[in-house]
Amino acid sequence: MRRELTMPRELTMPDAPEKLWYTEGELASLLRVHPSTISRRVREGTLPVTPLVVGARRVYPVAEVHRLAGLVA
Repeated sequence: MRRELTMPRELTMPDAPEKLWYTEGELASLLRVHPSTISRRVREGTLPVTPLVVGARRVYPVAEVHRLAGLVA
């Protein structure tokens, strides 16, 4: 059974109506790739989104992901 990752509390703003960070699993789902593909691309330096490392986790800024996808001007 796969364990669901949750966003660390210190990375979220309680009053913010929208999500600020994607976990590696969430980003992989959005891009329709396996999470190991995201990990590999980060190691290779070929992922165009810079992760923030929090402990052993990497999180990705929603704004940067949306900008690269052309969702934000």
